[in-house]
Amino acid sequence: MNKDFRSDNVAPPLPQILEAAVQGGGMWMDAYGDDQITGRLEERLAEIFEHEVAAFPILTGTAANALALAQMSGRFGQILCHRLSHVYRDECGAVEFHSQGRLKALDGKNGKLDTETCARGFGFLDDVHQLRTTALSLSQATEVGTYYSADEVLRLASWAKGHDAAVHMDGTRFANVVVASGSTPAELTWRAGVDVLCLGATKGGAIGTEVVVFFEHDLADDFKRLMKRSGHLPSRLWFLAAQLEAYFDNDLWRESARHANAMACRLGDALSQNGIAPCYPAQTNMVFLKADMGTYERLRKCGFKFYLIDEENEGITARFVMSYATNTDDVERLAEAIINAIYTNDR
Repeated sequence: MNKDFRSDNVAPPLPQILEAAVQGGGMWMDAYGDDQITGRLEERLAEIFEHEVAAFPILTGTAANALALAQMSGRFGQILCHRLSHVYRDECGAVEFHSQGRLKALDGKNGKLDTETCARGFGFLDDVHQLRTTALSLSQATEVGTYYSADEVLRLASWAKGHDAAVHMDGTRFANVVVASGSTPAELTWRAGVDVLCLGATKGGAIGTEVVVFFEHDLADDFKRLMKRSGHLPSRLWFLAAQLEAYFDNDLWRESARHANAMACRLGDALSQNGIAPCYPAQTNMVFLKADMGTYERLRKCGFKFYLIDEENEGITARFVMSYATNTDDVERLAEAIINAIYTNDR
């Protein structure tokens, strides 16, 4: 039985991806992304997104986001993002380390931005004392497990483009959003105005790989040089591309995400049926719960692992993350433990 709900990162890789990495690694290939696997991957992504793309496999989500935003933000750039976003809170200042851009964190309900908040944070283009807003970064899914609908992305991207700002999407759990929303990958990205997507695979079951997807080739100009300068252009790039090729093969990426989402929904329903309301809608593969420290300690004494997140003025929240490897027994035992821990405290 699995009791570790800290992250989808802690689950073992998908067997299909392990096998693909081993098979791909056993071949002679051209180095630095000029191999046939990386070429096939770009073609596959063009099919998935119904649009020509420039695609760059990269080892980590942090590197993907930081380099993509460095590419898009330009000199004196200010990047608008949510205050809970991964690029702002959990990437050790990587965006600002790799670029001249600076992040401006904004509030928003359920982990999401809206155009009114963005407008207040925009600043003044003609003020030499301020940075220019050159990019908008959207997290998909958000850090609280919600997602932007295609219409919401379109509304925000249209606002950004109207102010000459590029649109970046941190899609570390993009697959979870695709299956939860019912929208196509195209509808959630370039058709809605997204310029660059950092599409995650690690949390979906890869050993370790993401892919930066530009929807216009001109926007990707010299991106490989940026990868090289930052130390993120491995010679055997096909090890990353082979994982991604397997991830997208036979719709594995959607099936992995669909299962993880279903497990989170199952947990949310079990808690709600017992009068325990999650903090946020369980739209993807995460469930958030607000309780006292005594409840959290009782859960940990039962062997369950999960992250506690300090949401500043909103108190300490527990996060439970499901993966492709989470099963129904795992979820039922967790739900039972949470219910017992909370109602033990009430007696």
